[in-house]
Amino acid sequence: MNTKKSSSHDGAPNPAKDTADIFLTGGTVLNVYSGELLKMNVAINGKRIWYVGPSSDMVSEDTQVLDIGNRVLVPGYIDPHFHPWFIYNPISFGEEACRLGTTTLFCDNLIFYMLMGVDLFEGFMGAFSEMPIKFFWFCRAVPQTPMTTEDELFSVKNLELLLKNPHVQSLGEITRWPEVIRGNPEIMEIIRLTKTLKKRVDGHTAGAKYEQLVVLSRAGVESCHEAISAEEALDRLRLGLHVMLRESSLRQDLADLLRVIKENRVLTDRIMLTTDGSTPAFYEQFGITDHILEIAIREGIDPVLAYRMVTINPAVYFGMDNDIGGIAPGRYADILILKDILHPTPEMVISKGRIAAKNGSLIEPFPRLNWETFFPPASFSRRHWSAKSHFFEIRSPRKRLMFPIIKLINPVITRTEWVEFDTKDGLLCLNEKDEFCYLALINRDGEWVTNGIIKGFGDGIEGIASSFNTATEILAIGRNPKAMGMAVNRVLEMKGGIVAVENGQIPYEFPLPLGGLMSKAPMKQLAQKDREFKEFLSSRGYPFHDPLYTLIFLPNDFLPDVRINYQGVVDIRKDKILWPRRDLAE
Repeated sequence: MNTKKSSSHDGAPNPAKDTADIFLTGGTVLNVYSGELLKMNVAINGKRIWYVGPSSDMVSEDTQVLDIGNRVLVPGYIDPHFHPWFIYNPISFGEEACRLGTTTLFCDNLIFYMLMGVDLFEGFMGAFSEMPIKFFWFCRAVPQTPMTTEDELFSVKNLELLLKNPHVQSLGEITRWPEVIRGNPEIMEIIRLTKTLKKRVDGHTAGAKYEQLVVLSRAGVESCHEAISAEEALDRLRLGLHVMLRESSLRQDLADLLRVIKENRVLTDRIMLTTDGSTPAFYEQFGITDHILEIAIREGIDPVLAYRMVTINPAVYFGMDNDIGGIAPGRYADILILKDILHPTPEMVISKGRIAAKNGSLIEPFPRLNWETFFPPASFSRRHWSAKSHFFEIRSPRKRLMFPIIKLINPVITRTEWVEFDTKDGLLCLNEKDEFCYLALINRDGEWVTNGIIKGFGDGIEGIASSFNTATEILAIGRNPKAMGMAVNRVLEMKGGIVAVENGQIPYEFPLPLGGLMSKAPMKQLAQKDREFKEFLSSRGYPFHDPLYTLIFLPNDFLPDVRINYQGVVDIRKDKILWPRRDLAE
């Protein structure tokens, strides 16, 4: 690949003629509009594509000419559904995504909005508008867990303000879809408002049967990323939904999902691909959008169709195909240079008209944010308090107590088991039940706690505490209430993170100072910490592959079967509190 300066045809720049800042020649362009591979030159002026075609008239002596030597040019990749708060932060992930070819992210606002509120979050979105890649956002209609401030924070008035912000492109993802089916007036009003603003309504229809999907589609839900079989994907397509097929660290089954295309020969214009939000170690091992493209091509999907699923299809879904998703005049100059169409990891990344990465390395780091503006350390907890051992004990005046156990079936799915325990001095005893651990969700301000018991997390855990969860509270797990209290207190001292305690010592610690869920560290360091955490828990009996997903989902209010949250230990299917939270008087 040769880079050189070139002069215009007459030896001097012509001020009356459009000139290019960057001129790509010698390559083949994947035209995602026609499905063709065409030998074309591409001229870039500023952040936009100025010209695509056979001419070179816009080359001047100031033009950077790139002879790309029979390489293939494809549009920058687009992830239509991403959670940029999974231990990494939007900048650390954005740098990783950019070097591997993803130039546009549609991001979940959940954690940022819960911790910041409307005004600060709007400032946060604005701070990302000048990053080397494009960050757009989807605005949650509801939280993923009950909140004391939920009615005010997620009011129609507040959500309307967010939806009118140009950085927000959809109402996403409505995890409480049964409320849509029941016609919840506030959710229906915000869906109506979203439609009025000509923005999308992203669904989260995990577990919905066909007849329920009919109602959701009728109510205005337009997409879903939760199909876990080819049959479920086909149901959603047939009902008019756009489908985002997923390959993530939690579920690595994209190859199976792609059967909907291969076996049913369905049209692919309404199919997109996403990694959803995976662990740092997963991204380091496999890649990002380039990885899911490799899977699609390996599984026999026509490469042109596969590339359309990560470029023009999401651009059309969000109504932004005049700006992103293709290589054509007037679009953002988001262009990847590939060895060939079968190798989706780029040799060069051009984003917003600038060369951003070469051979898998960024040209320069992304601009830094003043994180303390958005996540002041003092905001982690409003009170000075410390956890005591008795916060994690379960009290009962009875000699024996039947208690609702949270049994892990896999990293995220649970089942309810009722188990009878002995009590001593008014406290439930775990001693004879080695497979169980105490479980607690404790308020960051020390005002309340929900106590529970978990089975299947590991029987060698003395005490572990984590602020990494979608309740933005502190989750504690272990067999020793004293160790659990020490772990919580260390999390409070660090202003967020994951801490394990054994024999009065701290064998594992992972600071997460950004809201208690994110680190400032680069992805490579985070991948190492991720692997260390898995190894630590595995050696103490954790049987599954993705413990971070366990931590983040335990307080949710939408996944089966039983969860622990602000309301208590809750049967999700029956919407029934099995064991209530208790207030902490201090």
